[in-house]
Amino acid sequence: MMLLYFSCFLCALLLTMATVPGAIFLSRKANIYDWPGRRKVHSRPVPRWGGVGIFLSVILTLVTIYYVFPQFRELLSYELKDTKSKFISTISIQTQLIGVLLGSTFVLVLGMIDDKKPVRAVTKLLVQIIAAYCAMDFGLRIAGLKLPFGIGIDFRKTEATIFLSQIVSILWLIGFMNTINLADGLDGLASGIAAIASGTFFVVAILLRPDKIWLVQQLQLSAVLSAVLCGACIGFLFFNFHPARVFLGDCGALFIGFFLAGISIIGTLKTPLVIALFIPVIIVALPILDVLLSILRRLNRGTGVMTPDKDHIHHRLLRLGWSHREVVLVMYVITLVMSIISITMSVFKT
Repeated sequence: MMLLYFSCFLCALLLTMATVPGAIFLSRKANIYDWPGRRKVHSRPVPRWGGVGIFLSVILTLVTIYYVFPQFRELLSYELKDTKSKFISTISIQTQLIGVLLGSTFVLVLGMIDDKKPVRAVTKLLVQIIAAYCAMDFGLRIAGLKLPFGIGIDFRKTEATIFLSQIVSILWLIGFMNTINLADGLDGLASGIAAIASGTFFVVAILLRPDKIWLVQQLQLSAVLSAVLCGACIGFLFFNFHPARVFLGDCGALFIGFFLAGISIIGTLKTPLVIALFIPVIIVALPILDVLLSILRRLNRGTGVMTPDKDHIHHRLLRLGWSHREVVLVMYVITLVMSIISITMSVFKT
């Protein structure tokens, strides 16, 4: 499997470097630019459909490895009869992958439209909920959680718990999408954090050794998707690191956020471990903290929660005199430290 994982990473990296120039050309032809403004830190128009290049790279990589590696085709063919659930009879690896791709494609299109002409916040939220529901129909849902002090929640047994599963899954998917989107405030920041996060999800998926074969399959799919996304994000950094030649745009940030959320649901959240819930949260702790501070700050000011401002953590560091690259690199380091903590937790799992 390691050859498969390495091929996923390398193929996605190279394909991203090949597709992003096309995305830049497409952005220019459609006049899709991020224009300088009061809230912006860049001083020139920058194409903002870079996420399209990442999307194409991910899709092309998955198609390539499907035809080249029999192990991947065998992995996708795995199905488990879920005897504990009254509502979902079969857990299929292939349908979960379809769910991730379908939902992330949905939000990519939403982001492309928003990059061209701003979409109302309520409309964006509604479309994100629809995308999450579409993905859940293909099995991309949180089936249960194990909490500290021996508390466990199984969402599969009654209509009430199935509904609770839907709520939790939607909040998880939407939370990841908007966390990555809000982190996309400096050249290379969101794509770099996503590269570190997906790389960490890959390491955690490799380190966890469940005793049930279906959990092994889930973690293998998580590792494949993590390797693909990590390679794509690193390839994108060649164009996106300061000074950026292209931005992720809402399309790229929403796509990456949904994809990361899908990886965590397929992988760590399927494992019956107390740490399963905390590992993904710790990995993206820095952008989550920034989101929480933003919400509190806007509520305190009496403005809308979705009202943009220039008081994010990275903005404050810039005002303190840090250079653009210094701010991005220090946030990489913080994310990497949190990722190391997550990996350590997976080694000493409980």
